[in-house]
Amino acid sequence: MATKKVYSNTIAQIAGKIATALISIFLIKILTNYLDVAGYGLYSKIYNYLSIFSVIADLGLYTITVREISAHKNDHEKVQSIVGNILTLRTFFWGAIIFLSLAIGFFLPGYDSWIAMAGILITGVFTLFGLMNSSVMSLLQAHLKTEFSFVSITTGKVINFLAVLLIVFVLLPKWLMSLDPTLQFWGFVSILLAGLLGNIVMTGLLYFYARRIEPIRFRFDPVYMKHILWISLPYGIALFLNVIYFKVDIILLSILEPRTVADISIALYSVPMKIVEVGMMFGTLFLNSMLPLFTEAIKKNQENKKPPVSPLSGGQNKITSITPLIRGDEGGFENPELLSYVAKAYKILLIFGVGIASFLFVNDANVISFIATKEYIEHTKYLYTSLDAMQIVVFIFLFYFLSSLFTYLLIAHDEQKKLLRINLIITIANLVGNLVLIPFYSFVGSAWVTLVCQILLLAFTYRATRHLVHFDFLPSFTLSTLLFALIASMVNWYILSILHTGIFVSLIICTVVFSVIYLWSIGIIWFLSKRKLPE
Repeated sequence: MATKKVYSNTIAQIAGKIATALISIFLIKILTNYLDVAGYGLYSKIYNYLSIFSVIADLGLYTITVREISAHKNDHEKVQSIVGNILTLRTFFWGAIIFLSLAIGFFLPGYDSWIAMAGILITGVFTLFGLMNSSVMSLLQAHLKTEFSFVSITTGKVINFLAVLLIVFVLLPKWLMSLDPTLQFWGFVSILLAGLLGNIVMTGLLYFYARRIEPIRFRFDPVYMKHILWISLPYGIALFLNVIYFKVDIILLSILEPRTVADISIALYSVPMKIVEVGMMFGTLFLNSMLPLFTEAIKKNQENKKPPVSPLSGGQNKITSITPLIRGDEGGFENPELLSYVAKAYKILLIFGVGIASFLFVNDANVISFIATKEYIEHTKYLYTSLDAMQIVVFIFLFYFLSSLFTYLLIAHDEQKKLLRINLIITIANLVGNLVLIPFYSFVGSAWVTLVCQILLLAFTYRATRHLVHFDFLPSFTLSTLLFALIASMVNWYILSILHTGIFVSLIICTVVFSVIYLWSIGIIWFLSKRKLPE
């Protein structure tokens, strides 16, 4: 069954992401202790800044490339041409964004220091290997053969982690930097170089494996480059706008907050947002695996039927496929195979979105305390803390997962322009919201704006896909999932109130209890819902 291959493919990727997520958590803990709050804010600010430019360099090519390779995966020469030309395009765009990021940063308040400019340059090279890595991953993703990503990603992250340990405890320990403040620059730069080293190792391993599927080399075909840019540009712009509204709050905090507290605010906000970003990857991994199936189901349905004839023409609607089709709300015909894929994807995304949001909301204080210092949750020192933002942004998980499902449906149907219009509206709303709320509520205002924008994005993308699939959000399954999440959360809260153990032990106990209650209950309703597909 196709979806079984998707599940195994996604599990392989998730295994790698879980391993790297755990390493990332320990890295955050080490860095928040090694760097002061302002230093960690600068570190987060640089990575956030370059992430915007990396999206410009990608231009949506990863997702579109997966779709293109999926459509031609039996034509080896075509696939090699696609991958080779994408590598060339991304390398060219990387050179452009390095220059652009340094030029803009030089004139941008909060980014114009020597240490920030050095960080932008190093992180820019990190971005190059990230782009090359995603080019190779698009080939593996289209063939649903990403199992080796577990090895390459984990190895790269381990190298990064070991390099950081070497810097923090051997080469440039914190006590040594306190004796000579000039060493703080080199300590900060060394941490960034450790991340670059890990990314180089990861890309090299992935490239070695991908060569077994198809030969990979740079190619230059201006005609094809123009073609792929033309079809990916609307989605690339939409993706850029999506990142802007999700990342621009850090830049606005740097500009709108007083320079004496800007990096501190960014650090306090970045810790909960980093947790959210790590969790959001799992939904994206799953949907990247589902995208080839969405694309094939839509393509098959288009080939098996003729478009409905307008009633104004006096003609009759005719269906050439022997497959039963379901009448949609907007006069179109739905694809039962696509509806089945959407329902299965929705269940997976809902389970994880609700589960993660519920668990983090109840255990927010322990989670923040485990990965950061006490400064990040002490109200006596700062007006707002990481805990204030955490209680808001955890719900981004749920709405992001579900909106991404409908976003990928639009991509599968080649409707990037529609997605562009939606993201433009959301971006404008986000910018206005941040400009209004940051001066009064600092990063807590940014947290609320980001959450509201995710809710709006879900509403808009769902409405935009109604002509493709008439999906009703499986009300019985959804309500049952929410109910069991509430029950698991209440039990979790009660256990927290009676526990008198350390943070780590409390998290372990709560994780086990919450998972058993929630996933066991979900298993029951999943089994019952498999009896038939809700229409």
